[in-house]
Amino acid sequence: MIKAVPNILSVARFLLAFVLYFTEPLSAAYLTVYAVCILSDPVDGFIARRYDACTRYGHLLDSLGDASLAIAVLCTLIPFLDWELWEMVLIVTVIVIRLTSFAIGTLRFRRPAFLHSYLNKLAGTAFFLAPLLIRAIGLPPTMAIAGTVCIIASLEYLYINVTKEEYDPNYRSVFLSD
Repeated sequence: MIKAVPNILSVARFLLAFVLYFTEPLSAAYLTVYAVCILSDPVDGFIARRYDACTRYGHLLDSLGDASLAIAVLCTLIPFLDWELWEMVLIVTVIVIRLTSFAIGTLRFRRPAFLHSYLNKLAGTAFFLAPLLIRAIGLPPTMAIAGTVCIIASLEYLYINVTKEEYDPNYRSVFLSD
């Protein structure tokens, strides 16, 4: 039974992301559902590694759960907040680089090329903390911090999928020796 928990958490994150579409952005209810989603991500990874519960499709379910949450956040916050042009350009740039990286990796390696590098994990953390940071410090400082981290991680993702000979979803970083 414990081996199913990580996949159940990933699927729950995927489903809970849809609740955000029906909740007022940045309200207490929104941030509560959102917090449950973001806390489930490290928990499912911990359980999968700790109890040797990694499954063939577990990393894919995890990535789909993360992606659905990211899309829900963007779809609910973009129309809700007063964005400056540079912030929107930054978001679009990150999305284009990430989709390009994913497409290149998927074509090269003949499988969905999600990457769990340290920088991608840091970018995910920055992105997923963004709604909480927006409430705490405002939109422009949050975008400067999260945007910088996400751009650097996205460029690393692209570099890895273009240059590496074999697919390794857990490749640590181009800044660390193998």
